[in-house]
Amino acid sequence: MTEPIFKAPLPPEGSFATPVNKSQEQPPQNPEKGEDIKQKILPYLWYILGGVFVFGLLFGVMMGGGDDAPQAVECRLKHVRNPDIQSKVSLCGNVPKTDPCVLYIMNNTRYEKRAEDYFQDASVLTERSVYVISIENPVYSKLIIPPGRFAEIKIPSIR
Repeated sequence: MTEPIFKAPLPPEGSFATPVNKSQEQPPQNPEKGEDIKQKILPYLWYILGGVFVFGLLFGVMMGGGDDAPQAVECRLKHVRNPDIQSKVSLCGNVPKTDPCVLYIMNNTRYEKRAEDYFQDASVLTERSVYVISIENPVYSKLIIPPGRFAEIKIPSIR
C-alpha cells in the first residue's frame, strides 16, 4: 500500500463530536407576536403597493395621452400691417427716443388679441402715454392680432 503524501494529525481521543440523535424533537421556537404579524401581513402589503403603482401608471397614461391636447402655436414671424403708417418709419431702438418709430410686439398667447391691448406695453417700453399712442393708431387699434403674429404699432415723437 502506498502512503498518502500529506498526513494530517488526528485529534485526540474523546474530542470527537457526539452524533445528534435525530429522533429527539427540538422544542418549537416561539417568535415574538410582532414578528409573526409582520410575516403574515408583509406579502399582502407588497401586493397592495404593487396594485397602487400599476393603477397609478394606467391612470397617468389615460390622463396624459389624449389626442385633444393643445398643439403648440406655429410661429409665422409675420406681422399685421398697420394702415396708419403711410411712410417708411424707422424701428424703435435705431432712432433717438424723441423721434417717431415703429414698435413690433408679438402676440405670444394662444388666442387672438386686439392691437389696442398692446398699447400699454408699448407705453411702458417707449415711455410715451397710452393716450398719445392710441391717437396715432386709430384704425389699427380695432384690428385683431392672431397668435404668433406681430402687432405693428406707430410710436409718435415727443412734442
